Amino acid sequence: MLRVVGSNRQPGPTLDDVFEAAKVTSTRISQTPLKPSHSFSRITGREIWLKAECLQRTGSFKIRGATNVVSRIPGRPVAAASAGNHAQGVALAASWFGCPCTVFMPASAPLPKVAATRDYGAEVRLVDGPLEETVARALEFSEETGARFIHPYDDPLIVAGQATLGLELVEQLPSLGTVVVPTGGGGLLAGVALAVKAHLPEARVIGVEIDVAAVYAESRRAGRPVRLSPRPTVADGINVTVPSEMVFSMVEELVDDLVVVNEGHTTSALTLVLERAKLMVEPAGVVGVAAVLEGLVGSSFPEPLVVVLTGGNIDLLLLGKMVRHGLEASGRYADFRVWIPDQPGQLVRVLQAIAEIGGNVVEVEHHREGFGLPFGKVEVMIAVETQGPEHTALIREALRPYEPSA
Repeated sequence: MLRVVGSNRQPGPTLDDVFEAAKVTSTRISQTPLKPSHSFSRITGREIWLKAECLQRTGSFKIRGATNVVSRIPGRPVAAASAGNHAQGVALAASWFGCPCTVFMPASAPLPKVAATRDYGAEVRLVDGPLEETVARALEFSEETGARFIHPYDDPLIVAGQATLGLELVEQLPSLGTVVVPTGGGGLLAGVALAVKAHLPEARVIGVEIDVAAVYAESRRAGRPVRLSPRPTVADGINVTVPSEMVFSMVEELVDDLVVVNEGHTTSALTLVLERAKLMVEPAGVVGVAAVLEGLVGSSFPEPLVVVLTGGNIDLLLLGKMVRHGLEASGRYADFRVWIPDQPGQLVRVLQAIAEIGGNVVEVEHHREGFGLPFGKVEVMIAVETQGPEHTALIREALRPYEPSA
């Protein structure tokens, strides 16, 4: 079965291509764990399983497609453009098959991903500007040198390689009802849908995008591939603004639904996955969990629900910030602003009021002037760990006598 999007377009992969990719990758790629999540099942009231692709070689699913491509051209120079995960996958695969590798990465790419790509043996060239500019530079390099350019998703061999994850799911959980897949360029989504639907035609497949880069959801609404303007997001791994016509065609044919989450949903999900599943997953890798927690995967989608955790390459310097953002989004961390008399013992009373309700004060900041303060008043910013939205509301009510005057 070929999906031809136009006379100048490559056809999408067939199921035979996926089986061939599985043979190529079987000796190199880890079969990642698929485990039931009792915590998320209890929270949602549905049967939830987590596919921990964050434990894959190089920390993401990208090694699957990269290995499928590079294994066909041993010794030939290769080039790629990526913000991180695809770069690492191509670099490691190239080292396995003796291929000189040059990777172009945005200058803003997370430093750990840049360092890891170099550690796998690639020459890394940093490019100022958005990812599109990085891709353009990699394509120019490929044309000048004859290196095989490996696109992160607009390549049948890449999609076939990513589809091996779908084959694993069918083997690991033959009863699966719905697969929820984080989606950026769409290669994993299209590949998983191809493999799963071929074996379990009644199974459903859902793609999840971040709202600032919902390129396939927007394209589906428009009935054609559309481009989006680049915008920053915590989910840099799926921050794709240029769709693939080949992948779009496959998504339209095989994917049952596309849903969109925001950054608050995403960081809340990241915090819960870290806390409950004991897995470190990057923001792009948890958008599927966010969609399930937010009720975006409706009851019409059959159980069990398998949520793919696509990658775990997160900058540790940002992890604390994201966890705090996630706690704030889920109502477990709150900032309060109060005005108190500039007199001894007043701050103690405020802190005691918070303690009596069970709030844990983690930071206190004083301002004695400015901010429109009346004479004799001190402004105090108090950061508090709470037990949830209801607990936060109780603390806010206790502090109401100290609210700044209008």
